[in-house]
Order: sequence, then structure tokens, then C-alpha cells
Amino acid sequence: MGRVAARAGAALRQWRHPREFRIEASAWSADALAALARATADAAPPGISAPRNGSGFPEDELADVATCVWRLRARVARMDDPPRAVVHHVETAWDALADGGVEIKDHAGEPFDPGLAMSVAAYQPTPGLVREQIIETIRPGVYLGSRSIQLAEVIVGTPGNPGAPAEATRETRTR
Repeated sequence: MGRVAARAGAALRQWRHPREFRIEASAWSADALAALARATADAAPPGISAPRNGSGFPEDELADVATCVWRLRARVARMDDPPRAVVHHVETAWDALADGGVEIKDHAGEPFDPGLAMSVAAYQPTPGLVREQIIETIRPGVYLGSRSIQLAEVIVGTPGNPGAPAEATRETRTR
């Protein structure tokens, strides 16, 4: 069984190369083709979760891909003169996710409400704020349609004096 799968993989890898560099495939016997059909018809291997969203990806992997594209897009935006090809590919990946119904939400700059569905990594006293505000997004919120598949992880800036001890800041907020 393993030998049949190895031959199938080798045959598929040949398509990466130009026609003149491809190695001719040997003729497969009927029993080898039947074994390959049975192997591909089986369920996913153990440890791999089955897709639950109709997009072909398990939701946790889809959220990971969306997070990586979000980070890459932010990194490219910070570059002084990014290569056009990189910008094009990042935007194409972003658009492909959007076309698939995936929304990536960066909450930086939004006012914070404790009732929001997100994970707060830290509260940081920040001068110049008049109310609690999200100052940094560590991980974006990812939504598939109207369903959340990944909660955002954020750092919340709190109004206060950064030189004051933590107890004084806590007392000011509770009054």
C-alpha cells in the first residue's frame, strides 16, 4: 500500500517540471489503481480534523491561515518600499479569504467594552486616554460568515498615570 502511494506522489510531482524534463510514468496495473482508489476514499488520517465549514479546511486551520495573512499584510504595510509582487500576493490571499466568507477583524483603536467577545492579554496604563481603548491586536478575530472561529487577543490601554503603582490605578478605576 505504501509503495502505491509513493508512486502516485512521484507521478504527481512530475507535473511541476516542464514537459521535456518529465520522466515517463510506468503503466499501473489494475490492482494498483484499485488500491490507490481505496486509499484515497478512506477518511482523513488520525489526528487530522475533518472540515466542518464547507470550505475544505478545518476551522482551526482556517483561522491560522487568516492570522498569518493578517500578520504578513501588517508587516508589508510597515515596509518602506515593499516589492510589488509580494504586495500583490498578500492582497490576493486576503481577497481569496474574503471571497470564501472569512472576515479578519483587527480591533486596534476601537473603544474597549468588557462585554466584547475577545481575550484580553494585558491592561496597560496609557497617558492621553479618556477611556479604555484597544491599543494593540496580538491576534485578530476571525469570522466565517457570521460565526466566530477565532477570538481576538488584544492589549487594552487604560487611562491613568504610567508612573503610578498598580494599586493606585486599581483604586482610581473602582471609584
